Amino acid sequence: MSLETSSSLHPALSLGDTLPSENPQENGSHLYVSMSEMIMEHIFYHPEFNQVLDSLDSVQTTSIQAILGDSSVDEHFVSTLVEQIKAASSDSHTTIRIGLSNADSYAFSSLLGGSADVTEVNPALGLRGVSRYASAQFSLTFALECKVIQSLQEQGLTVEIVVPFVRALSDAAKIIDLLAEQGLPRGLNGLKVLYTVDVPSSALLAERLLHYFDGVVINLENLAQFTLGVDRLNESLEYLFDPQSEAVIDLIDMAVKSAQASNKPVIIVSSGLANYKKIQEYIVENGQLDAVVTM
Repeated sequence: MSLETSSSLHPALSLGDTLPSENPQENGSHLYVSMSEMIMEHIFYHPEFNQVLDSLDSVQTTSIQAILGDSSVDEHFVSTLVEQIKAASSDSHTTIRIGLSNADSYAFSSLLGGSADVTEVNPALGLRGVSRYASAQFSLTFALECKVIQSLQEQGLTVEIVVPFVRALSDAAKIIDLLAEQGLPRGLNGLKVLYTVDVPSSALLAERLLHYFDGVVINLENLAQFTLGVDRLNESLEYLFDPQSEAVIDLIDMAVKSAQASNKPVIIVSSGLANYKKIQEYIVENGQLDAVVTM
């Protein structure tokens, strides 16, 4: 639980801890890590900056060099994130769930060396999730995130992988192959791989997608945005953005029932759960659902 408004959360909610977090509690049964947010808060540079090194101005190159010091990108990226995740883990955490990068090209372009990313007219619906990991342009970033997971495993931590923005069955098959190529085959030494419901298709296909995955993570705000067709960052449309709408809850229910029928876990992730009483009641009434309140 990582929100100052936690007092308005239903007392029966099973809450996990998050990283990064404004108010670390370390009371939850599991730790949910957002790789994108960790990169923004602790890495600061785009992992693929070497692709555009010649075009970067002196301020950016000097800043990146100051961050790296004598370390290579691989060494700095992996050691920094592993150290942060290990420091946030506690004895109460039975599992650490690592969410692979879910940020879009607009967010990544804000990093030092961010010109290495693509320019998209609609980044929210663009190159992200599995399509990004499978792109040769961003293969280094994906490999580095996998190395972070491997390093945590080697140090004895129980880690599960969460794959965001799975849009189709082909995405499911592709990511399982990509992870195996990086030395992270699903099932090896009990490794579990979950997927995130960000878009309606990943809820509608939940029953079939769960043949590839070991559980479901529902990103409430993303699902509401893409279900309702409302940009949740557009203040003028705020009145239309309702994660508690019947359409959103129906999709959540579809994914939850599919996971429960497969005896697989469901985690609902939200930045504004304290404001969504109907969603809280749904979680409590269904039982066996975990919730995570993000920054």
